[in-house]
Amino acid sequence: MLSVEEGSVLKRGGKIMKKKINRRDFLKVMGVVGMTASLAACGDSGSSSAAASSTAGGDDGVITISYWTTDRHDQAYLTPLIEEYNKTNSDNIYIDYQVYADNYSQMLDLAFSTDTAPDVFKLSGTDPLEVQVDEKKMLLDLSPYMTEEYKARFWDGAFVQGINSWGDGIYSLPFTASACRLFYNQDLLDRVGISAPPKTLKELVDDATLVTKQLSSEGIYGIAGNYKSAMSAVMRSIDPVVQVSGGTCNGFDFKNGKYDFSSYREVLQLFREMYSTGVAFPGSESLDIDPLRTQFAAGNIAFYFSLSHAEPGVYQSQFPTDINWNCCQIPSLSGNTDGVQNLWFGGSDKAINASTKHPDEAWKVMEFLHSDEVMGPYYTAGLGTVMIKSAVEGAEPPASIETMPDLAIGANDQNWPIRPAISIEGEDYSTVAVQCIFGLKDIDQAISELNDRYNNAYDKSVADGAKRIVYPNFTAKNQDTSV
Repeated sequence: MLSVEEGSVLKRGGKIMKKKINRRDFLKVMGVVGMTASLAACGDSGSSSAAASSTAGGDDGVITISYWTTDRHDQAYLTPLIEEYNKTNSDNIYIDYQVYADNYSQMLDLAFSTDTAPDVFKLSGTDPLEVQVDEKKMLLDLSPYMTEEYKARFWDGAFVQGINSWGDGIYSLPFTASACRLFYNQDLLDRVGISAPPKTLKELVDDATLVTKQLSSEGIYGIAGNYKSAMSAVMRSIDPVVQVSGGTCNGFDFKNGKYDFSSYREVLQLFREMYSTGVAFPGSESLDIDPLRTQFAAGNIAFYFSLSHAEPGVYQSQFPTDINWNCCQIPSLSGNTDGVQNLWFGGSDKAINASTKHPDEAWKVMEFLHSDEVMGPYYTAGLGTVMIKSAVEGAEPPASIETMPDLAIGANDQNWPIRPAISIEGEDYSTVAVQCIFGLKDIDQAISELNDRYNNAYDKSVADGAKRIVYPNFTAKNQDTSV
């Protein structure tokens, strides 16, 4: 059964109320695919669905702009700000703010298919930008609303073709970003005599081995990974090490316009040395990230890879801990930064429904949500690494970045160009990478097979009309996309 947690809807007067909607249209659509959807808290009194937009309040002239998001961790911060906006804005706009949890992508697709999609919404990330723009006609071009002065509020390089821009249009505004870091327990490093966190991947192998050798009798191990989800684990560990070592991003070689996973070889070999020889926390192959964090908070893990935006809040509220922990930049093969790390997310977040009845009012809501007044304190509170330069420059840095400077997004954390959209046969590269790490596949043979399968899929895509991506002057460090 497909279910969606009730969204929180801000009603007039600053009260939070919940209301079940008429599900007739939704059940009819979901019946076609053999699933049942439950949608709650959508719309004003008298509304039968999560309407794209409506004039609320009878004859009072107030325009309701619906805003959907999945960012539950922002809810406590945004709720009072949106309540205040609804009471005081001079544009007669009321923001109908709804926060969803599971199955958001399905709910958003369903809403668009039944003409009940919100005016402003967080992108789901399930379709490439060009599909949402050209094929599904979901997204409004924001560029007519954006002056050069407004665009200059964002960090350099914040607008990227295929991420938030397509052709001459801009379809989503940069919001927050996150990059991978190596997190470590300083107490354990002190115990075994490690003076500084590793700068090379080989140093990480040696350090993790030393911790395990000295402390495994106490149930303490050198490293762990959340390998139950291959893609999640590889994207936060293997991929960033390959990238900062000067390799490819997800295996795609922009310089030559083809897939080449050879830059993964040495990285996989060193990870295998840790995970198939008893150095790593037992059961890492079946760990999710939260059980891993629980063990780290308990002091049982020395190192693990994760995301810069998430961990401070995790150990403050979700898994409180007394251990002395910190983070450092991703170790590379050479110890130098030979390539930039692709942002885990960054550049694409909120958009406006192309079919909204009130585009000007929807844009005003976008301006409010991205304003310095909203995003400056948001940054200071440590809720996210904000990509709005004007908001960050006028705000105090969060305590987490003051104490752990490597949490901050830097010049070596950037959006890579968009990779080809292909459909491969067989297992994806992340699944194969995990099999290599745990000794289930030969690394050289696996890389050869990946190259064949990915290039066959890419060649077919090009034969079907896709343009081959080739940037002759491209390197992992200096990403020149001129042709």
